[in-house]
Amino acid sequence: MQYFVKRSRDLSEKEIDLILKSWEIEDWFSLDSFDFKIKFENSEFHFLEIEDKIVSLARTNFNFRLEIQKNLYNFAEFVGFVSIEKSKRYGSFILNKIVENLTERKIEIIGFCKMDLRPFYEKSNIQILYGKGIFLIEFENNEWIDSDDDDILILNASEKNINILRNLNEQNKAILI
Repeated sequence: MQYFVKRSRDLSEKEIDLILKSWEIEDWFSLDSFDFKIKFENSEFHFLEIEDKIVSLARTNFNFRLEIQKNLYNFAEFVGFVSIEKSKRYGSFILNKIVENLTERKIEIIGFCKMDLRPFYEKSNIQILYGKGIFLIEFENNEWIDSDDDDILILNASEKNINILRNLNEQNKAILI
């Protein structure tokens, strides 16, 4: 198994095609490699490869800021996590490598998940702020939109920032900037 990280500008056409197919986001299917690299220029891509075949991948989004009680918080966002080959523990392996990598680099990173994915993250020893993901909102198309995620995943964050996220509620929401 080989774990490696690449910036968008260093991705091959083949890797970009695999990412887009794995993510299954229709709006992005038409992106060519140049547009993909521009769109995700503030991201890193994490890969797990076995015998020249990528079996799991994830994205770290460095263009992620939250406003909470008029204060700005910069986190990296764990997103686009996919295991191409299911039920072989590749997802757990790459997740552990990502946490280790970003912790060593002192990068605070959070993610989000729906309730049905909790068991995977619990087995992977990822700290979960249950029910706190619903308190993230963003302004899109001239309206406020609530997150459809249930939970916040703490991959690496200071205790101070974890407590700030833990205190999110209906009156104290996080605004995606």
